[in-house]
Amino acid sequence: MARKNDIRYICYYTDGSAARQLEVKPPVRKKAQLPKVRPLKKIVVRIDPVAVGGIVLSAILLVMMLVGSFQLYTLRQQAQQMRQYADYLAEQNASLSITYESGYDLNAVEKSALALGMIPADQAENITISVAESAVPVQEKAPDMWERMSAFFEDLFA
Repeated sequence: MARKNDIRYICYYTDGSAARQLEVKPPVRKKAQLPKVRPLKKIVVRIDPVAVGGIVLSAILLVMMLVGSFQLYTLRQQAQQMRQYADYLAEQNASLSITYESGYDLNAVEKSALALGMIPADQAENITISVAESAVPVQEKAPDMWERMSAFFEDLFA
């Protein structure tokens, strides 16, 4: 036999009847809940150009400071080596001077010089020579940059 809900011509409800008819809801078919597809989040990296410039500048300055300190260390080592070399040369000069001075006799040298015609310094004639100012050519001072610029602008606006 047919069920009451399946009979279509009897489904009408009329006002005034004592029993109110309940509203029939169609059966709900439950569908399988699929997981919601979430949109992929875009990875956004915001870069401040002033901050990046500051970081790059500080890195460059750090490298330059390290190079400068290395050069300073190298120059100090070279200066120390030069001081040691100068001390060595001073000692060698002193020893060579002693060897040179002990290699000849001053009295023998003076006797041989007098025999060749040398005269003592106090017996020599002193002649004073003076130079006139007109004989000396005067070199003009080359104009410096400031004078050249002022001359250029004077010629330009004259």
